[in-house]
Amino acid sequence: MRHTFPHTMLSVLAGPLIWALHFLLIYVFNGIVCARPGPQDAWMGIALSSWAIIAFGLAALAAMALIHLRQRRRLLQAGDPRFLPWLAGALSLLSAVAIVWETIPVLFMPPCG
Repeated sequence: MRHTFPHTMLSVLAGPLIWALHFLLIYVFNGIVCARPGPQDAWMGIALSSWAIIAFGLAALAAMALIHLRQRRRLLQAGDPRFLPWLAGALSLLSAVAIVWETIPVLFMPPCG
């Protein structure tokens, strides 16, 4: 199977693209939740909206891992140099750290303050 430049670049940039989508999603979600007046229900001392943000983070990490493993195998089988799979892995790892970094404050801060 022959890889085109756009396909290869999307596979390398999958981690940062998922991170950007996650970043946008959690801030839009939190903005909508905080803009609507109403009770802030909690479970285990954490607001339900915060649990949703944690779920978004876990889903983003899972998607990033699945896409990275699949694309790494394809890039290695296609005979691409090892630099591209390494770069994709490094960018995915950096994006995973960013997702965790964005999600941690949800555990310590009230959702709307």
